[in-house]
Amino acid sequence: MLKRFGFAKSDHIDREPVQMDVQQILAYLEELARLRTLLQVHVPSDPPALLSARVELVNDQDFLFSLSFPHQVPRLKPGESVELNFPLAGMRFKAQATYHDRGRYMESLFKVPRAVHFADRRSAMRTRIGSREKASAAVFESFFEGVAASGRLLNISMEGLCLRMEKAIQVQGSKRLALHPELFPPGKELQIVRIMNLPHLPTIECSGEVRYCASTAGGPVLMGIRLEGIGSLDHGNLHKFMLRRLPTFGRAFPSRQRRGSEEEAPEEEPDASDQETETSTEPAVIDPAFGDEVDAPGDPVFDALESPSAPSEDRLLRLRRRGKRFLVIMPDDLDRSIFVCTLHVGGYTCFFESRNLVHGLELSKKAKLDAIFLDQQIGPLTGNEVAQRLRKMGRLEGVPIFQLMQAPDVRAVLSAKAAGVNHVVKVPVDFDGELKHLLDRTLGLTKQ
Repeated sequence: MLKRFGFAKSDHIDREPVQMDVQQILAYLEELARLRTLLQVHVPSDPPALLSARVELVNDQDFLFSLSFPHQVPRLKPGESVELNFPLAGMRFKAQATYHDRGRYMESLFKVPRAVHFADRRSAMRTRIGSREKASAAVFESFFEGVAASGRLLNISMEGLCLRMEKAIQVQGSKRLALHPELFPPGKELQIVRIMNLPHLPTIECSGEVRYCASTAGGPVLMGIRLEGIGSLDHGNLHKFMLRRLPTFGRAFPSRQRRGSEEEAPEEEPDASDQETETSTEPAVIDPAFGDEVDAPGDPVFDALESPSAPSEDRLLRLRRRGKRFLVIMPDDLDRSIFVCTLHVGGYTCFFESRNLVHGLELSKKAKLDAIFLDQQIGPLTGNEVAQRLRKMGRLEGVPIFQLMQAPDVRAVLSAKAAGVNHVVKVPVDFDGELKHLLDRTLGLTKQ
């Protein structure tokens, strides 16, 4: 049947796609030269050598291009082939290039490859998070016990992420722990994974599993996590983020315009996977509509509302708690995650989270707030100074401010009251014993 319709035996209808458009391949080389992207050159010597190089010049008349080698020029014969591996548009590609001749100093000339193939090392495409971006993650072995950690997000995909661990604590007692890979052995299940401060996205919450946790030569501890149990809303938001960062998310070759062509499109900015870029200064606002999926099965609020055995008064109280909007200003991601999760278990689901005063002021303008929670120290400012600046805005009149303190004494409480703080909450927070009833009375959810 295949022969009748013109297919040879070696042809496969579902084979891996190949880019064979000469103009596109030339455009790839021109972009690699413009971005000064580092390529890996596999030389078939004895033993095989792996060298680094950069594309310098592209000659579309003779279909040649030059590679510059910073340390060692490979000794090749004309007609000998090498394999090139290079990143482009958030993906990795490979191509065979034939050696032509020596070029300028520390350069070699190669013929333009006839085909470009995919060379992704992962089944799921990942996007790199630059060092100037503020994206972070916090993970909890269990919310009430075990170990928790937080740190900067290095890369992320639809299925997993890589985290550089910066802080670890014992959840019970909040005891600070030394960072080492044995804290999270491979296979350990994580009850909560919070992905925070992705550009223009709300906080994403799910569960996960540790796939690896390692440190090399005394360097930072890196942890790879497989994401599990992502809700439909968070999954859609993460997919949109990946589409913005990786335009070729659908497993297709990127399309590039030749430089100097008549229909040349405006130059694209370097992709985040090839070069760390500076993100927009616009604050990432958490829209209340993007709150936690309280209507999803397994959510504590959903279970309480739907449980026939729950008293009607308790269901009404939890329903009122769901509508309250809180602004939480705490510089430490892990401490802030623990506090927000504590309130979430109590039935509160809408939070605006901020690390500093500037972002907090911006968030306070986006929606009507029901309460504000401040840490004792926020960057160079104390909680009292932050409370005073919030009160000076004028539009927060009547909004109660809660300040968290390690060891509140009489003098500290009086100073906080003078600065505009309504209530002082002792850390670690005892939600069931103190904060729950205090919030219900302050917000008018229950009778005085």
